[in-house]
Amino acid sequence: MSGTDAVPPPAPLAVLLAPRALASRNALRRRPFRASILALLTAAFWVGCFFLFAHTLRFFQTITTLGPLLAERLLLVLLVSFFAILLISNVVTALTTYYLSADVRFLLVAPVPRRRIHEARFIETLIASSWMVLLFGMPVFLAYGIVFHARPLYYLAALAALVPFLVIPAALGVMLTTALVLVFPARRMRDVLIVLSVALLAGGYLALRLARPERLASPSELAGFTAFLVAFEAPASPYLPTTWAADILLSFLGDEPREPLFHFALLASTAGVLAIACGAFVERVLLTAWSRAQEGRTKLRRGRLLGRWLDAVARPLPHPTGLLFVKDATIFFRDASQWSQLLLLLALVVVYVYNFSVLPLDDGSPIAGTLREVVALANLGLAAFVTASVAVRFVFPAISLEGRSWWALRTAPIPLTSIWWAKFWIGFLPLAMLGEALIVITGRMLGVAPGLTLVFMATLVLVVAAIVSLGLAFGAAYPRTDTQNAAQIATGFGGLVYMVACLALVFAAIALEAWPVSRIFWSRFAVAPLGPGESLAVAMSFAAVAAVTVGTWEIGRRLALKRLAHFGA
Repeated sequence: MSGTDAVPPPAPLAVLLAPRALASRNALRRRPFRASILALLTAAFWVGCFFLFAHTLRFFQTITTLGPLLAERLLLVLLVSFFAILLISNVVTALTTYYLSADVRFLLVAPVPRRRIHEARFIETLIASSWMVLLFGMPVFLAYGIVFHARPLYYLAALAALVPFLVIPAALGVMLTTALVLVFPARRMRDVLIVLSVALLAGGYLALRLARPERLASPSELAGFTAFLVAFEAPASPYLPTTWAADILLSFLGDEPREPLFHFALLASTAGVLAIACGAFVERVLLTAWSRAQEGRTKLRRGRLLGRWLDAVARPLPHPTGLLFVKDATIFFRDASQWSQLLLLLALVVVYVYNFSVLPLDDGSPIAGTLREVVALANLGLAAFVTASVAVRFVFPAISLEGRSWWALRTAPIPLTSIWWAKFWIGFLPLAMLGEALIVITGRMLGVAPGLTLVFMATLVLVVAAIVSLGLAFGAAYPRTDTQNAAQIATGFGGLVYMVACLALVFAAIALEAWPVSRIFWSRFAVAPLGPGESLAVAMSFAAVAAVTVGTWEIGRRLALKRLAHFGA
């Protein structure tokens, strides 16, 4: 064989990982201010988690007999939770990185061994699935070390144990995903996994709130929680990686004799065996699994039913607006990553209403009466905050989700103002109905007067209109057309700035209405009838609220139209 016919050596692993690394580096260089803001927020979150767990562990130390046992059980609960989250996250992430990513097809036809492709994708899956656990876990481990005055060897052991602890669920998740792809269509399986993940998250959130954790403030309930931690023995099996990791950390925190080297050997060897088995399995079936993952969606009967239902809803709307409404609604309901978020929204609404049902407002005491009046005004701000949170998830990404199809709208005989109005009504009507329902239901629970409820409803309509207008403006100013994941779009820098602007608007509206509402509707403050000067001040306060919200709406509309005129250019 001549030198020119020699097979070139396979590409190094660093070459396959370079595109993602270079893209991240370039993003940081292009937007250093955003990176600084996100770094500061991350640092603030770390500090908050650290002080929370440090305070909890110090409280446990005040319980002389059960303190160390409670700290041990809490660490085990956290490790079990982390492992479960890692496993689910790796299954969902591996489906995209291995089988639904657009660049995999180029790697399969390149002179790259399948094992090398697997190694690169495994590292990407591991990093993408583990960063959230690291964000939560590192402050926890640091708090344990500080509170228990651990030696430097503890921190080295924590870092050493963390690597195999992350590799084990990654290997299991990749193998499970590959096995599922061989049986089920990948795109439908992704939808099912997304819906199940969101349903589990919503169910856990509801279960946590309905369990009324505020009862732990009483000594009797805290004793019950302590008994739960003490009795938490079921997941502490000697055959689970969570138990091995807990024993490694605890051996450097207390005086009880343990075997950290033995448990680290168990953890590392299990991670190594699973990583080798995962590589051998994926290498053998990668091409077959990827080929089956490219199956298109089948046309289902529910698609035809959805089309007829949307046509009926859009019939009263103007023709361009109706067509845009049908398009956006169809895309929304076809994407499980979007409509499944309605489950989280439902859980949020249920918890929001439930919080008002358990407030101590019916004992007839002066404190309860004052609390009812204060909460009635705060309810307006909370309802506006809920609608703003929903708008960040559904309104802000609306422009970015158009992506490459934006040229079709711009070349169609549809004025830009019609496109804006269609986007506005599609976001405003559901959010307004949500906010008004929250105001009415919680107002009845609080015993708010009908007149005050009408004032709050009118104010919320103006605030929601301004929030939606700002959402379209910020969405056009900070577009992210490189992804179709609406949740990822909403978590960017633009979404953060938009949420801050919404909070400032809500705060301004509440501040302007606080005095006139208290003066008119609350008898304890109405010591005398309104005089001419006070009547003028009340009218000016309500006019200021209308001016601020309408002015914000108009500014958002103008900025959005200006940005949309150059969007995609």
